[in-house]
Amino acid sequence: MLVFLTLTFSPGVRAESAKFTGCRNEISSQCLTDLGVEVAMDARSLPPYMREVGMLAQMGRIEEAFALELRILSEKERPRGDIEAAVNRRLASHRITAAIQDGMDLDAAINRTPDVAPSVLWISALGLLGRNPYGVSIGPRIRPDERVLVVVSDMAERIARMAEEELERPQIRHLMYAAELQAALGNRARAIQLLEALPQTENPRINPSEDLMRLVGSQNILRLYREAGGSRPNILLTAASAETDMSRAAEYLERAFSEFSSEEPWPDFGWMERAAERAANLGLEELALQLARELADQAETAPSAFPAFPHIKAARALTAAGAGEHEIQESLALAQSFFPRNEREIVGIGVVSGAIVWGSSGLDAEARREIANLRARLGEIDAAIQMMDGIDDPVFAWNDMLTSDIPLENLSGLLDTANGVLSREEHAYIRAQHAQELLFFGGAEHQRSWARTTATNLLDAAQLNGDRSVLIYSSLTRVGAKLEDQDIQRLALARMAEAALDSRDFSDLITAGFHWFRSDYTP
Repeated sequence: MLVFLTLTFSPGVRAESAKFTGCRNEISSQCLTDLGVEVAMDARSLPPYMREVGMLAQMGRIEEAFALELRILSEKERPRGDIEAAVNRRLASHRITAAIQDGMDLDAAINRTPDVAPSVLWISALGLLGRNPYGVSIGPRIRPDERVLVVVSDMAERIARMAEEELERPQIRHLMYAAELQAALGNRARAIQLLEALPQTENPRINPSEDLMRLVGSQNILRLYREAGGSRPNILLTAASAETDMSRAAEYLERAFSEFSSEEPWPDFGWMERAAERAANLGLEELALQLARELADQAETAPSAFPAFPHIKAARALTAAGAGEHEIQESLALAQSFFPRNEREIVGIGVVSGAIVWGSSGLDAEARREIANLRARLGEIDAAIQMMDGIDDPVFAWNDMLTSDIPLENLSGLLDTANGVLSREEHAYIRAQHAQELLFFGGAEHQRSWARTTATNLLDAAQLNGDRSVLIYSSLTRVGAKLEDQDIQRLALARMAEAALDSRDFSDLITAGFHWFRSDYTP
């Protein structure tokens, strides 16, 4: 009791309590973040990787980010010089972006930033262009002005010059960075020059974006890719998406599917599925159905490490292609027929992991989640629920299974069942995550309406204060921002701040401060 009273009424504890009370009375990004940094610096230990370091840097609080990252790395046995260099590398792009946004020219920004590598300039340029290299933004979309576009062009040229002195693999990667930035600026001739400068090597890692494909032309990109030694067929899927000529897009997809299906020692069923789905997304219905059926045929006849999964992929491809329900059902039945009767059955031997056991390896849970999702999309709610019964890690499993392509009329039964196996906060978490997914991967008016209603209901309920509460309210903040509903966004921010102040956890406090900062941020 004496120790308790001494701690409770000590000047340090009283001062800390006063800070929390003051922040609660007048919540702001500043006070939330200040408290989070203080708690983090006073913590006995910190996790080996803190995403909050990046949040602090994005808020312009780079010195505090530096101090935290320095402390994290200092707890590892590494030379002091290596530690400071690693901290500087993590924060370099943030330093340059902040300097440019403050009006500094690029030379001065580079000179004051240690360890400026091509990747640093690339990430900084993406940030300046509003491409969100650090994650999804909830703030207003950045529209770069003419000065920023000039700076990004300069960054692209500097990356290209740095690449000239590099070894083959990094040179390829950095020339692609420069070409992508020139594509973002609409500089077609310069983008082509950079692609023509790619050194020839065996199977280079080149993954051009759709923007670059559209600017330069899919045929030109594929020619330059082959000249550089490229041979991977996945580039054909991007080429198809970038094409306006649908007959050429179909040709690309057929070629890609054929190559994926000829892979050794067994077909690449995952990429075959993507090819069929890409055809469906491009409106090539007949081709999509043809490829999906070919995939289903090969799933029955070709070898596979884990035979259930090719049939699941076939069912997904058939669903995307608009196949008849009987075809989808047949693939699902075949998938389930390959489930071992005993979850302790060894289904493979890994080079590193050794024996792969169906139940404890995650294969059983993955297959059940994916089949449950497809059953739910077909409206077979009871069958979907049966697949989810007793599944490992139910919070993750339900969150993963509930995707935006499940018809909304099928959701209530699924959510009611989930409510029976999850806590109140866990259930709120999967509802908030699903509302967010509907907006970011769906976006139809009925989905927007469902997301709005869900967010409103969750915010009208009692305050959440568990381990997931800040995550829940951060999702609802994004929902409000995406809906352009300031009432939802403001209430979610307030609830997030309350949860963070109640938890007194540095991660919660800094996260809440970051979301408050981004909601008020005006470029």
